[in-house]
Amino acid sequence: MKPETALGKQLQTFNRIAGVFHLAQAVVLYLILNDETKIPVITRFFDETPQGIQPISETLFDFPIALIAPIFLLLSAMAHLLVSAPFYIQRYEQNIAKGINPPRWWEYSISSSLMLVVLLMLGGLIEVSTVVFIFTLNFIMNLMGLVMERYNQLTDKVSWLPFNIGVVAGIVPWIMGAIYFVVSTGNISDAVPAYAQIGFLATFIFFNTFAINMFLQYKKVGPWKNYPFGEKAYIVLSLVAKSILGWVIVLGTMGV
Repeated sequence: MKPETALGKQLQTFNRIAGVFHLAQAVVLYLILNDETKIPVITRFFDETPQGIQPISETLFDFPIALIAPIFLLLSAMAHLLVSAPFYIQRYEQNIAKGINPPRWWEYSISSSLMLVVLLMLGGLIEVSTVVFIFTLNFIMNLMGLVMERYNQLTDKVSWLPFNIGVVAGIVPWIMGAIYFVVSTGNISDAVPAYAQIGFLATFIFFNTFAINMFLQYKKVGPWKNYPFGEKAYIVLSLVAKSILGWVIVLGTMGV
């Protein structure tokens, strides 16, 4: 089914361009990445030792940091190409007209959680339980964006409850990550590589711009009165944030 309106055609083109850029970068970064830079993912359980019962650390596996970049870029490419596909574009346009876009939030839930996990692992949060908690909290934060859009389909007055829950869920990993980054660099100045510090700061800024974009949409500030404007902003923010972090990680692990 083809889009029947100018808006539908415009959004289709916008998403296809973003999808192609994401896909092209995913391929390039995969071809040039250095998979030798790895971080161990550990677990810690109590066990019997000569000194008595002690928590014992074991390495479960070594994770190639750079590999995450083409993965989250590929996920974004798939999402953009899906919503702009002929069989889905009419449904996508109808959702945008209602002020909702479910595929966006499902894709963000996975891709941005992977982005955050790898960043915080570079800061020292490498225990498997911590990795799972970080991923889960960020996953929930993004799904609160979907809940915000769905819930407010049913209300006359904007309810900020889902937004506020998302803020609480989303801020915890950043607080813990900041603590580890500060302590690690305080103990050893180059404990956290410069590219990881740049990536941490840039990603934190971009993550907050997504929340600001939603806030402006629901406050109907200026051009954000029209939901499609905010949708385009999401597309641009996603492309810029993932592109910057992807290149920072891959080039950083290459020593560039």
